[in-house]
Amino acid sequence: MLRANSYAPTFNEAVGTTEPYRGTDHTVAVMIQLAKGLVDPRAMVQNALQGERSIRFRRHTEQIINNLRPKDYTSEIIAISRWWGNAGRYTRDPLHVELVRSPDRLLNDALAGRAALDCDDLALAIATSCLTIGARAQFVTVGFRPRLPGQPKIHTHVFARAQDPKSKVWWVLDPVAGRKTGDMLKRVKQYTIFEVD
Repeated sequence: MLRANSYAPTFNEAVGTTEPYRGTDHTVAVMIQLAKGLVDPRAMVQNALQGERSIRFRRHTEQIINNLRPKDYTSEIIAISRWWGNAGRYTRDPLHVELVRSPDRLLNDALAGRAALDCDDLALAIATSCLTIGARAQFVTVGFRPRLPGQPKIHTHVFARAQDPKSKVWWVLDPVAGRKTGDMLKRVKQYTIFEVD
């Protein structure tokens, strides 16, 4: 039961998109635009920099990695993933709608302790944080059933990857799978990698 003192109407004011679900390729295309801060200005708060262009998002990411050794890029990437993984509770999208929120809205909710995040929210927030500190990022959509000949791909999950520029290793950053990321990857039957560039 929701207690009246825990309900905050200010969190009903949100920025993002709610559209009929058009498939993972469409969702990821929107996520890439949001991560890079390349969005229709009518859809976001006027004159506010978003995503990778947001100084506020950069400053937040700097705080996440502040106590790490300089140029320890792998630790930076892992710290970002862990912070976002602990930023809220996992909550699924609406049944017939693809809900995609701006990284800045996700940050506001996370800092207020009211983040309800699904896999695309977490992937978007993590990728945006990685971009703000100069790490290459990708989105990966996966399906857990084989793709039959002549059938469209059916991907039901998305996560972010980021690259350590020294070792060139791509790190899978998936707080939804968490400690079972290795098991999740073994179950993947089909996937698509999307560059955020």
